[in-house]
Amino acid sequence: MKRIVIAILVAAVAAAALPAPGRADVSVRRESDENPMVEISRSILYGGLAGLMVGGAIAWATESDDAGEILRWSFVGGTMVGLVAGVAFAARRPQPTSLLELDAGELRVHAPPTVEPAPGGARAHLVGLRF
Repeated sequence: MKRIVIAILVAAVAAAALPAPGRADVSVRRESDENPMVEISRSILYGGLAGLMVGGAIAWATESDDAGEILRWSFVGGTMVGLVAGVAFAARRPQPTSLLELDAGELRVHAPPTVEPAPGGARAHLVGLRF
């Protein structure tokens, strides 16, 4: 049993000592929330508020009797634009790579992951799965 543990430790030290393969990975630095639902919800909220503001300005500037319709459809349009923008933003942000990654049935070993500070400790992406 000791030989297996020693062999695993030697292999881990040797793997860490080898140079990392040269890849053009994306450095993930997010200025937004990690949870995509929070980002989408904020985009919807801000889109709806922007729609109300623009609709209110248009309704105030016009002298017609359908100010309620203008406000209603401006709010709906702003909410829809916020939804689309939030989903597009959350879907296009870069994904971090892991030390071990299963990608389309093939196991890949990447460079050691960076350790990120997190509330109450640290976080590192060790195992990943891509579809």
